[in-house]
Amino acid sequence: MPSGFTFIAVGDCIMSRPLGATVAADPEFARVIALLRSADLRYGNLETTIVDLDTFTGSPYSWDADWTLASHPGVAPDLAGLGLQIVSRANNHALDWGLEGMLETSRRLDEAGIVHAGVGRHGGLARSPRYLELPQGRVGLVSFASTFRPTSEALHYCGAAPGRPGVSALAIETTHLVERELYAALTALGPDSGDVITRFGVRFAPAQQRAMRYEPDENDLADILKNIRLAAQHSDFVIAALHAHQAENEWESGLQILRPAAFVSDVARAAIDAGAAAFVTTGNHNVGSIEIYRGKPIFTGLGNFFWSDIQEPLSAELHQLPANRRLLAEAFEYPRRATDADLSAIVNATGGFANEFTFETVVPRAVYQSTPDGDLCLSELAIYPVSLRYGERLTRSGIPAPPGPRQAKKILADLMEMSPTVDIRVVEDDGWVHGRVNVA
Repeated sequence: MPSGFTFIAVGDCIMSRPLGATVAADPEFARVIALLRSADLRYGNLETTIVDLDTFTGSPYSWDADWTLASHPGVAPDLAGLGLQIVSRANNHALDWGLEGMLETSRRLDEAGIVHAGVGRHGGLARSPRYLELPQGRVGLVSFASTFRPTSEALHYCGAAPGRPGVSALAIETTHLVERELYAALTALGPDSGDVITRFGVRFAPAQQRAMRYEPDENDLADILKNIRLAAQHSDFVIAALHAHQAENEWESGLQILRPAAFVSDVARAAIDAGAAAFVTTGNHNVGSIEIYRGKPIFTGLGNFFWSDIQEPLSAELHQLPANRRLLAEAFEYPRRATDADLSAIVNATGGFANEFTFETVVPRAVYQSTPDGDLCLSELAIYPVSLRYGERLTRSGIPAPPGPRQAKKILADLMEMSPTVDIRVVEDDGWVHGRVNVA
């Protein structure tokens, strides 16, 4: 890539309807889209299924009472019109509407000219890089997820056994580190003992204080890194994209910002060693840290870029789940009259998404320069805070806009607190308070 090549990454795109028509009447949204379009390369994580429910022949598959996210078929060309060129799709919502929904989404993205990676009819296709041709050079994307619904991970062929469609998965072994007093009590509940025990289907190990330990599967990671290396051999700029819900303070979900797990940084560095020019992470629906490694950026949490709480229709399963029926019975005098919007609102409120930090994000804009040996390194990195308008009407909530100065500084303060290894200076340019990273 030539010096001056610019890359912008945005987080989860949960967008149920086209929004391009609103840009002209929404100058704040228009400013964000102008920022997005200012880059040579624009990436996001597509966390929804794009289907025409009038003709769709598949079915919804809820998982753990989670939403079955669906988008109007006009969303694909709308995303392209707004400026997105390449999207990752390995995430826990890729098969919300089954294999049929996954394949229809692929078809609609192809028709819109948006390159996408991370899902496929078998493990090889889900793992493989996908490429975007730009005037400046060729871009490769490798997308994988450490958070995925059971049996949604794509499988490779094995002898006579066929592969399985799904997402490119990075399996994770999770261990809860607990205080020694609690560990002793858990040990007393069963016959096994030692440094690690399993109780109630959960692994526990003793520690001085509460924490989480995550260990990526070695075979999955080796397969992913091989595909990143292949992408680097066949392109000029590689994005490695991880979707991960794992967090250092996972048990505090809904109470405060989730902090990225330590393994994310380890995987990111390995990906850059394999040839990635940028590593991006989505999944926790809040801002994560920033690192710079070998002149390349690591973003461990990009939050949400579009966050649509207009989700219609929801599957009957979500309305009929006993836990959701209890919530509706507690909230409404006549729970049988509850709409999809009512259910989304009450689940959001109890599940931890009814807070402002879910509706706050950052948009990094990275500028690269070529080195004498042909590598690419950061020459500039700006971080733009973005508000998704928490508390506004559902028709406006979830649409990005520049925040006011106070909120922008608060978002940047959260980012700086989580990013001790980088020097971020707060500046104001054209009325937009943002951060500039010292990349020297």
